[in-house]
Amino acid sequence: MSKAFNKIISAVALAITLSAPTFAAGMVDLTQMFNQSTRDLADGERISIGQQMISEGRAFSAAKPVEVGDQAEFNSYNLETNRNEKIKATVKKIGKHCYIYLQNGQKVDQKTIDKIANAFDNKIYPQDRSMFGSEWTPGIDDDARIILLLLDIKDGYNPSAGNYAYTGGYFNAGDCYPKSKYPNSNQKEMLYLDINPSDPASDKFLSVVAHEFQHMIHWNYDPKEYTWLNESMSQLAPFLCGYGHPSQIESYLKNTDNNLCGWLDEDMVANYGHVYMWAQYISTRIASTDERRRAFIRRMVSQKSQGMAGINAAIEKQGIKNSAKNLFRNFCVANYLNDDRISNSDYGYPNTLSRFYLNPEIKIDKAPFKGKASVKCWSSKCIKINPAVMKGKKVLVNFSGQKIATTEYKNAFDVALVHYCSDGKELPKVNWLTVKDYKVSQEVVVPAEYDRMLMVVVNRGPETMKAEQAFAKNAGSANFIFSFGSSATSANNIAANKSTTKPKTAKAKSSNTKKSIMSEILASVEKTNASNAKLGKGNQEEQQENAVEYELAINHLISVERLFLAMVKKDIANDSGNIAKEFITFYVNSPKERKICLCGIMRKLKEVLTFEKLQGSAIAAELLDMIEADENSEE
Repeated sequence: MSKAFNKIISAVALAITLSAPTFAAGMVDLTQMFNQSTRDLADGERISIGQQMISEGRAFSAAKPVEVGDQAEFNSYNLETNRNEKIKATVKKIGKHCYIYLQNGQKVDQKTIDKIANAFDNKIYPQDRSMFGSEWTPGIDDDARIILLLLDIKDGYNPSAGNYAYTGGYFNAGDCYPKSKYPNSNQKEMLYLDINPSDPASDKFLSVVAHEFQHMIHWNYDPKEYTWLNESMSQLAPFLCGYGHPSQIESYLKNTDNNLCGWLDEDMVANYGHVYMWAQYISTRIASTDERRRAFIRRMVSQKSQGMAGINAAIEKQGIKNSAKNLFRNFCVANYLNDDRISNSDYGYPNTLSRFYLNPEIKIDKAPFKGKASVKCWSSKCIKINPAVMKGKKVLVNFSGQKIATTEYKNAFDVALVHYCSDGKELPKVNWLTVKDYKVSQEVVVPAEYDRMLMVVVNRGPETMKAEQAFAKNAGSANFIFSFGSSATSANNIAANKSTTKPKTAKAKSSNTKKSIMSEILASVEKTNASNAKLGKGNQEEQQENAVEYELAINHLISVERLFLAMVKKDIANDSGNIAKEFITFYVNSPKERKICLCGIMRKLKEVLTFEKLQGSAIAAELLDMIEADENSEE
């Protein structure tokens, strides 16, 4: 296992959390970390151990049939030490499709083990395969049965120390490669399932089995699938097996502005809730019958293209007149409206989710009907507006969104007005406004028969594989402004946002603002340097992603620099140099490595101060003396 991989492991929260008050109930999974570590191996030929031995000119003889009571040694991963360790386990049950091994020294009664085997053989195995396809079988070990290893995953679980988080299970793709390619491989198709503190007799435990088995299936078809889409399918698996909706939905309800495709660490549990709702939406709304929906999901899983590109490929093969971007924007409206009575159920969920609604993030009850906000990439923001004074009238709707772009790729907005009745008697109405050049200026008539109105703002990233992940992870939130007015006057009150829109961290000249802008500068510089270091590295796909990441980092750095220098100029004009002084002090007291990172913005600051000094500013002259003194001290 590489050092880089160990760092990834230790940097990510990996937990199925209990119902302790300080944690959101839900699952976070270790599988994707192993998928990343084996990503490069996926390009090679996949062969079984028997095939490898024959290709090497060695005799191959079938292994002795497994029997109850047999013992074996397995490599497992210790999250507490970030190292592999060997454990011994004993066969406790042989099912139709599985072997159940129990770690030596651990206790699970035979009745529970029989229940797990029965659930896997008769529910999880057939249901997951029906929806997602087949695992690699007979696989690397030439044995069609799958190992379910019940063990105490060393994950730091310690309630007495306040650590309630634990890892419920994982699939390690490395086990499907020979040791010559992946030294810690167990060379068997297997799932690792926690029994401390997980309760192996519970449905929650079985839901983990269903979740992880989907990962095994997905790996067989597309070992490079993006995390968000792979996890969406695994989140759907337990529901299909009869174990209900996942508790992570609650976290998503509390964090609605969540990036679907980015899979960022800001709220990992909300990520799982978000992708589950996406999986529910496309699995029930993409086609007219259950079998056609299952066929679509199988096509999507089996695509060699990833993410939104894979969804578009599956749509094309299915012969459906739709697209990933259209599905996403309808999905965003469905999350706030959830009414399946219109547009072929495009804006709702099945009955089992009839009570699911995201609460609008912004509410406006009275004039002026205008505001501003930001929305993450591959996310949405909803404004609830009281239409009482607008009913039956023609109003001008204005909107302007921030363009975030690289040379080749850019974000896109969709804006919908949703009219509905609080009593549900009238069918709701969804009106997609015309967005041109990131702006809307459109007259609409607010229907008199509705007492509720929503504006849903959708921010999408590029769908191409070359840019989807890099853009989603690095683009940041896009700002937007909106207004509702009775005449064209409102159009004059809404200025077009530019790509240099101020970051949310800088709103005033308080000490918090100074610290925020300096933190923003440092983070932007470090991000740009890190992105620059990756340019030209990796395979062609990675090089393309790195180029997008670097360009977005540069654009953000330019935006932050402009903001900072504008703040400095305004500060000096007000006979105060506090913002520049704070930055210079920060720079002077920084170690050499940090100064190297900040030298570019320091040079631009000196140019601004030199100009202001020539205009007679004593403050600028004093600040330049501070910089010069530091430079002289270094000489």
